[in-house]
Amino acid sequence: MRFPLIEQVGLPVHFERYVPGALHPDGRRYLPQLVFRLATGLLMGVVDRHHYVDPEQAGQAGTAQFVYLLSKLALQPPGTQRRGIMAEAQTPGHVSTAPRAYGQIVALPSWELRRDALPYDTLYTELLLDVGDGVVGVRTSLTADNLAAQIGAAQLAVGDWLAVSRSRIDILGFSPQVVNRARS
Repeated sequence: MRFPLIEQVGLPVHFERYVPGALHPDGRRYLPQLVFRLATGLLMGVVDRHHYVDPEQAGQAGTAQFVYLLSKLALQPPGTQRRGIMAEAQTPGHVSTAPRAYGQIVALPSWELRRDALPYDTLYTELLLDVGDGVVGVRTSLTADNLAAQIGAAQLAVGDWLAVSRSRIDILGFSPQVVNRARS
């Protein structure tokens, strides 16, 4: 999967564990789940659909490139400037697989709104969202009778404060921290 401006996407994490996919009745395995601990302590589970992450890197700190897909978007209420990634459920120790993201748009490489051919609005967008500890990508398609009413604006812009929810999250890379060891 390609994502524009991927080099600007990165969030510091600790790769807690690799969970192999369960065995399917036909002998194949389901996709693996990777569990990351964010700086806030949130445990986030991501399915490695593209097999970008080496399971041997489990246990290491580094930077992950997450992209939120198929998301619901909404401007944050006026005067609100919330940043962060929050679990969808407040269950202690729970691995969050669809956490909400809050932050400020720092780039908007794609915004394709169509109103002409169908009796409803359709939107395809890709953007970068600064969530405080790092930047995540967002790629989504939306439909609604009135997208401006659903999102809170006719057009999003760099600098807008956004809430992203109900996402599927892909990982496009994990770079372990390089530890310099002094020789004695």
